[in-house]
Amino acid sequence: MPFVFSDISQFARLDRGSSLALTLALFACMVAAGCLAPRSADGPAPDLGGPEYSALMVSSDLAQGINRVEFALVDRNNVPVGASQATVTPRYTPSGANQPQQREALTATFLPWPPEGSGRGVFITTVNFDVPGEATTENPGLWELLISTTTSDGRRVEAVTAVRVASEPSTPELGTAAPRSLTPTAGQAPDLAHITSAFDPDPEFYRLSVHEALDEPKPLVVLFSTPAFCVSATCGPQLEILARMMEEYRGQVNFIHVEVFEDPHLIEGNRFNARHVAAVDEWGLPTEPWTFIMDRDGLVRAKFEQFTPREVLEAALGKVLER
Repeated sequence: MPFVFSDISQFARLDRGSSLALTLALFACMVAAGCLAPRSADGPAPDLGGPEYSALMVSSDLAQGINRVEFALVDRNNVPVGASQATVTPRYTPSGANQPQQREALTATFLPWPPEGSGRGVFITTVNFDVPGEATTENPGLWELLISTTTSDGRRVEAVTAVRVASEPSTPELGTAAPRSLTPTAGQAPDLAHITSAFDPDPEFYRLSVHEALDEPKPLVVLFSTPAFCVSATCGPQLEILARMMEEYRGQVNFIHVEVFEDPHLIEGNRFNARHVAAVDEWGLPTEPWTFIMDRDGLVRAKFEQFTPREVLEAALGKVLER
């Protein structure tokens, strides 16, 4: 039976790790279509109950300030909702208050995920969370997103989801120095399969360690992903996009792929028995894939969680190259 997370009070009682695990579990089901309701030969899937529509948060590292917010919309059978845009209205409830404080309505745009024509994807918008709120003793305020849209066939969709907004992000903050991580390189490995789960890896991605690349006077793009064991199934497509960009920007920009797991050739299909490389903790990554863009001084100028299209990455990289 599919899991639908819509009870805000239940969300508030979960710690950060538990809520993220639940989100990833549901997201994996949606990606693999393994949580879709069974269909009989005589008709459509049975009604499983629960809210008619739910918002599934994809962004996992929200903090006070301006954030790129990603979410998916699914119906009660976990079938993705098809729409080109959605309206997002953030609202904040301070501790002890009876009424939430509503913020300005925003527009979220649908971003398709590979493979093309699959119907998978997320809605993306930019939200300024002016105060933190994690529904915890230390940070008791609560943020919610009210989401509405109309599907291509005219159905009205409305959903609400609570989000955790920390005082500071766990990933490197924009404008700060990138962690000088020692990451595996091709020259240190007996075979590239020992340091990447990519099917046909390009050695150029593993020529430099992150700390070495940060010493060069060039912008740097770092992708943390695990193509063979990716929960969202977008790690491989993201790496392919960077491979094409690497050819175009060769000599101007350094590109590094960091496999998130140690010894990927020994995992044998079960990522839960695998260990993260040290850089995952050093960069504070709660999920994968993540893409970071650093300027010539090694300062983080852009960061993207989950699949990001080439035009978005190139726009961010272009700003760095103009500095």
